[in-house]
Amino acid sequence: MMIRLAAPRDARGIAQVQVESWNTTYPGIVPKSYLDSLDVKKREEIWKQAAVNQPLYVAELDGEIVGFAIGGENRDKDTYPEFDGELYAIYSYEHVHGKGVGRALFENAVRNLAERGYKKMVIAVLSENPTVNFYKHMGGYYLGEETITIDGVSIQESFYGYDDITKI
Repeated sequence: MMIRLAAPRDARGIAQVQVESWNTTYPGIVPKSYLDSLDVKKREEIWKQAAVNQPLYVAELDGEIVGFAIGGENRDKDTYPEFDGELYAIYSYEHVHGKGVGRALFENAVRNLAERGYKKMVIAVLSENPTVNFYKHMGGYYLGEETITIDGVSIQESFYGYDDITKI
C-alpha cells in the first residue's frame, strides 16, 4: 500500500471510492434517493478542484486508488471553536477495511494538519455509520450530536474531538 498526495488526475478514482463507499456504508441510514443521485462524474469535478486547492491524500493498492482523506480548517467554529482543524472526509472501499488503509490515511492527513499549524481537530460522522468506532480507536472523544437533513430525512451526526494532534 502507498499513501501519497493526490493530483487532479486522481479525481476519478477518488470519486469512485466516495460514491461506492456511500452506497456500501449508508443504505438504511441515508435515503436511497440521495444514494442513487451520487454521480461519479460530478464528484470527479469536485475532487479535481480539491486536489489543486489543498492537500488530499490517496491510498493505492496494486496501482488502484482504494481510499482518500482530506482535512483543513474547522468549518464549524461556532459550535466547536476550540478546534482549529477538521478532517473533512476519509473513505475507503469496504474490501480494504481492516487492512490499515484507514489508519494510514488518517495519520497522513492529521500529520499534514499539524504541519500546517493546526493543534486540535474535529470530525463529523453519521452516528449510525458502522465504522464510527474507528474514530474512537484513533483517539477521538465524543463531543456531541447534531441533526442534519439529507433528502428530507433527519439524520444524527456525531462529532469527535482530538486534542494535540501532533501526538497522533
